Amino acid sequence: MSIAAASTLATSITKGTAEGWAGAAPGWGSWTFEAVPAVVLIAASLMYMDVYRRASRRSRAVGIGHWLPYASGILVVALALFSPLETIGDTWLLSAHMLQHVLLADVGPALLVLGLRSPLLPLGLPREALIAIAPGGRFGRLVAALTSPWLLLPVWVAVTWTWVVPSIFDYSSQHPFVHSLEHATLFYSGLGLWWLVVDPLPRSRLRPNAVRLGILGFTRIAAAVICVPLMWISHLEYPLYVEAPRAFGLSAIEDQRLAGAGMSFIEILLFGIAFAVVFISVLNRSDAADSVAELASRG
Repeated sequence: MSIAAASTLATSITKGTAEGWAGAAPGWGSWTFEAVPAVVLIAASLMYMDVYRRASRRSRAVGIGHWLPYASGILVVALALFSPLETIGDTWLLSAHMLQHVLLADVGPALLVLGLRSPLLPLGLPREALIAIAPGGRFGRLVAALTSPWLLLPVWVAVTWTWVVPSIFDYSSQHPFVHSLEHATLFYSGLGLWWLVVDPLPRSRLRPNAVRLGILGFTRIAAAVICVPLMWISHLEYPLYVEAPRAFGLSAIEDQRLAGAGMSFIEILLFGIAFAVVFISVLNRSDAADSVAELASRG
């Protein structure tokens, strides 16, 4: 078979498949399962339960305000990876794909780190582990380097802006390994960002609230550069979704604008919640530090 004939056949198959999909759009029963992410989420849940039990025995400051955000974060990540958002977003709707990324890169990580905030993490870790990651400990410098804003912010910007480039975005959607890499980098860069904002471990010099708000504001502006234009531009940016089978009552341009509007709404909501967390003392940072100090004084 010649290259031209093979190309024609591939085009025909693609068109035929798209026509078939157009009559059978996935619904809310179209859940998927991937073993590796599932094992990671289960392991993270089990480790958290162990840390939470240890911390709650040591301080009354540890409670529902910790485990509820963390459990919600696990559920949000599972929803992003296994729900119909995965199937619909890969082939049908840009808006579903963008929503999946916001859940995976922002909402899930924010809730998980909020569930780890002090005093849970320092009180829940074994004493040897806490000493090892403390300043002056065996891994103290490594932890300080890995949680530095000078590393985490550039990484977050690079990951966030790279994966939304239309050619890269479409390529990722069509290649499973690259798609998994995309999801992993979005998630872990999101964890790094929210680690900076929540600042879960007590330190001798806590990161000032103004700095934390500055980090939050900078990243929300960087995200707005992506989502706001999608609401207003009149041309289509993502070729994969221009040719996607139309379903769910949305045209391609309506889908693109919905993607921008949905992302913008979630970003505004996250900013408001995070602002409250930082400035209305939801984290009780001074109380948390006192709890850790009290435990340390008792040996």
